[in-house]
Amino acid sequence: MIRAGLAALALLAGVTAAPAGASPVPPPAPKPTSGARSPEAPDPHPPLGGRGPDGSATGGAALLRRGLILPAGSAALPKDITAQAWVVADLDTGAVLAARDPHGRYQPASIQKLLTTVTLLPRLPGDRPVVVSKRAAYTEGSHAGLAPGGHYTVDDLFRGLLLVSGNDAAEALADAAGGRAETVRLMNAEARHLGAYDTYVQTPSGLDGWQQLTSAYDMTLVLRAALDQPRFLAYDRVARTHLPAQPRQHLGRLELDNQNELFLTTVKGAIAAKTGFTDAAQHTFAGAIERGGHRYGVVLMRAQRWPLDQWQQATRLVKWATRLPAGAAVGRLVTPAVAAPRASPVAATASSASATPSPSSTPADGSRHAARTGIGLVILIVLLGGVWYLSLRLRTRRR
Repeated sequence: MIRAGLAALALLAGVTAAPAGASPVPPPAPKPTSGARSPEAPDPHPPLGGRGPDGSATGGAALLRRGLILPAGSAALPKDITAQAWVVADLDTGAVLAARDPHGRYQPASIQKLLTTVTLLPRLPGDRPVVVSKRAAYTEGSHAGLAPGGHYTVDDLFRGLLLVSGNDAAEALADAAGGRAETVRLMNAEARHLGAYDTYVQTPSGLDGWQQLTSAYDMTLVLRAALDQPRFLAYDRVARTHLPAQPRQHLGRLELDNQNELFLTTVKGAIAAKTGFTDAAQHTFAGAIERGGHRYGVVLMRAQRWPLDQWQQATRLVKWATRLPAGAAVGRLVTPAVAAPRASPVAATASSASATPSPSSTPADGSRHAARTGIGLVILIVLLGGVWYLSLRLRTRRR
């Protein structure tokens, strides 16, 4: 009986009194909803749903509405606009000319590659050599055709990213920028800098993530930032290019044709475009057209390609917008000057390291651990007393 009591006592003591300095056991991860993927990391900055850090409506209060948002006295919208959310804006004046559910949060699909580009272009020189990892080469979804172990330049990878929406190119660029996790962190920081507070990134390619969402308004901000980078335009507007041969992999030169060539060659004034598709996102589009000395941007979220293709829907929206009276607007595109400042990679890393201490060193967790240890000691003392009392009784009976 005494042995059994001691065994139970040891077991309880081991559970209640963890060794000093040990990290508390983390709670089980939340189960994802049906069909969703487990998050790679918790969101340290939850999206604010159309509001900035100070709580103000990003771009204006009218843009918080979920339905159609049109300027007073505007003509009827063109037919066959299938997107559940969209924005048409003058990228030069910053005026949002019309929208539908502009801050509604949707999966981006591959138009997220615009944010990948905006984030990584300043960090990666075009002539820098990159060796492609197996993980990048074999990533799921659309491919540029990169060979595992192949040698490419950053220029090659950006062309593969934008012309044929290569997910392998997105992952290879992420590796070159410090790794997938670091690139995702930088993309989220860039989104905050641009004022894209509806956006949370989990993949550099736009493949669906468990929490990954953006809005038509946010992607319009990203589109405007991309157009201000000459290298982006140089990559995105190429009609045809190639990836170099890889003799070690017995792979010849690969030709890449621009997926947006029809838009760029058919639509007068077309500047640039990016399309996307996943089962969750459906079809997405971000593009820009020049009319009358102004650049008009259109973003379509969760759209269909029938009865009109996305680029045709975008063209109709721009044509409609050019007929609005001067000064017509329903909101504005915020500028980085009034959004969150862009932190340097080194400063941001140091800041996040100091702001997010490890679980074993946080004051709250340390207090909880001390409390559990104290309770365990009290229970231990009570049980030892009980065992001692029982042993005395047994000895008395044996006498």
